[in-house]
Amino acid sequence: MNRILVCFCITLMAIALSQAQNYQGQPHYQDAPRWWKGNTHTHTWWSDGDAPPEIAADWYKTNDYNFLVLSEHNMMAKGMKWYRLRTPAHQTSLQKYKKLFGEDWVVEQQSPGRHEVKLKTMAEYHSLFDQAGKFLLIPGEEITDGFDNKPVHVNGVNLIELIMPRKGSSIAETIKNNIAAVNEQSITMEQPMFAHLNHPNFHYSNRVEDFWDVEGNPFFEVFNGHPTVHNFGDELHPSTEWMWDVALNKRLLDLNLGVIWGVASDDTHNYNDISSDHSNYGRGWVMVRANRLTPNSITEAMQRGDFYSSTGVTLNDVRMDGKTMFVDVHAEVGVNYTIQFIGTKNGVDMTGTPRTDNPEVYTSMKYSDEIGIVLKEMKGTSALYTASGDELYVRAKIISDKAKENPIETEKYQVAWTQPMAVK
Repeated sequence: MNRILVCFCITLMAIALSQAQNYQGQPHYQDAPRWWKGNTHTHTWWSDGDAPPEIAADWYKTNDYNFLVLSEHNMMAKGMKWYRLRTPAHQTSLQKYKKLFGEDWVVEQQSPGRHEVKLKTMAEYHSLFDQAGKFLLIPGEEITDGFDNKPVHVNGVNLIELIMPRKGSSIAETIKNNIAAVNEQSITMEQPMFAHLNHPNFHYSNRVEDFWDVEGNPFFEVFNGHPTVHNFGDELHPSTEWMWDVALNKRLLDLNLGVIWGVASDDTHNYNDISSDHSNYGRGWVMVRANRLTPNSITEAMQRGDFYSSTGVTLNDVRMDGKTMFVDVHAEVGVNYTIQFIGTKNGVDMTGTPRTDNPEVYTSMKYSDEIGIVLKEMKGTSALYTASGDELYVRAKIISDKAKENPIETEKYQVAWTQPMAVK
């Protein structure tokens, strides 16, 4: 055997050995990263959704999502739970449940005036949906807490164990305590996890001042698909996107805490009644750039901020290096796009003033109009922003002229948000 052939055989053996060592029970993919579509906020019969988890997972997988976080209120899909059917929507879900998964899969019990279904645990149903390189379910929980009759909801993603609400002596402390609980479990279990503050304008319960100083690697929902969470604010309460800019400005200018990431999610509750008045699927999601589709890879990519959030716009690429940001849109035929680069220049005054004289209105302070301004705007499907050096941060918002399907609140068009870049 000549030397070239020997070398070739040795190379093949080395590749095969490397693949075998890398597999270790997990799907192995090429190093090149790709985008994975997912929703991090979903409810089912395990808490206050109107369908069993299998119906939720089936919809997301069938509709080309790659991952789904099931996030029940103060609960994970473990142990025994019987769900009582009380409404016509529950009966509709039951019939759909049987049709999709078979009569033998569904366990029921009935007594006079009472009809219940035994819920499957994630350990029982995940194998129906998990598919290497295509789709996976990620365990989560919506840690549901509050202070002074104001809700505080925090999603824990990629959890192993249930986290009970931590409480606190204020809204701000309650938020911090529950986010810290997720970070502590991550350290204890030696597994990547993250927490995102949910719908801060739900009941107008969370001000930007309540969460702008969260330490670590924080996330919050810049968009939530529930019709009553007030993403866009009102005359006395700012939008969640405005909160994002103020929090970024405060963190980078005064607190030296780094950026905060913005998540879009469905907060799905209703799988039967599809309308703007119901909390439906398909309204908001994240696109995560990772090498492979595993819970840890997705979580780690989001911790790096290697994702964007969307209500319909798809991007081919997002690149940033601390000095430049490049955005390339995956354009639809007949749809026009506006790309805005949004940020704040150095030296903006962070002195706040009350929005109202009424102390009963719980709302964020008003800050300078120079926070979160449009630094550059372009029409088209790609754009580059080069920082001048006097910006604190830059983020991109891509606005299409395509109408949003099944919109909520004052929502009109499909958009996407990149994560912010702290300017070096």
